[in-house]
Amino acid sequence: MELPEANTILVVDDEASLRFFLSEELEGHDYRVFTAADGHEALAFLRQQAVDLAIIDLQMPGLNGLELMAAMQSLPDAPELIMLTAHATLEISINAMRRGCSDFLLKPYNIDELLCSVAQAMSRRRQKLQQRIAARLLADSLGLGQPRVRPDVAPPPAAPTPVGLAARGLVLDMEAMTAVKAGQPLSLTPTEFRLLVTLMKRPNHPHTFQDLAEVTHSQRVDSIQARDLLKSHIERLRRKLGDAPDGQPYIENVRGIGYKFVS
Repeated sequence: MELPEANTILVVDDEASLRFFLSEELEGHDYRVFTAADGHEALAFLRQQAVDLAIIDLQMPGLNGLELMAAMQSLPDAPELIMLTAHATLEISINAMRRGCSDFLLKPYNIDELLCSVAQAMSRRRQKLQQRIAARLLADSLGLGQPRVRPDVAPPPAAPTPVGLAARGLVLDMEAMTAVKAGQPLSLTPTEFRLLVTLMKRPNHPHTFQDLAEVTHSQRVDSIQARDLLKSHIERLRRKLGDAPDGQPYIENVRGIGYKFVS
């Protein structure tokens, strides 16, 4: 059985600079990264969307890292956990392990060490997902997972058509946050997806560096800073999109202004 995909990460830290750095680094390694500034924000997010891994700071206002981990264990699909801390003790390590934490790293940490820990956590997550799928397939084969259907009960109404965008063989589902090109799914990070949605909503319209940087980084900076912030995201997005069926790129530079999506 092929291992299921596992690549979504939630970074929980009250330091905006650390959230930004981790997001940039992890997205550069093709992980889909979400962020939360505190434990309450993280729980609210996880009740709406499951992730494969949560990287959690120990010292945070409100819910601290250990309290957040304990609360996560009640979720229907609890993620793998990695803790970041500047003050590691044996008691903290034991309490973290009791709450499902698989690893903890001391600040300041080495990025290669962090990436190795993330890769190991994702491997464990894929194995758990594979076991879950195998159990479900076994239950279905034994008839345990088949609901009984009464002939006099009408089938449920069809789900509403998702909101999406489409152009030149490229289709975006904004509810599911998925992108498909010529029938093949594209693996986009949340930042890349937001960037592409913004460009596609107004095709052939030049978007300034500053406006796009505000979308990707939630901050207003000058044009030069914005261009630098966007450069790596645009390069990765273009690489993943490739050329359109007509052999031309989807995203073009608008000299001195920004970028546009060509419909």
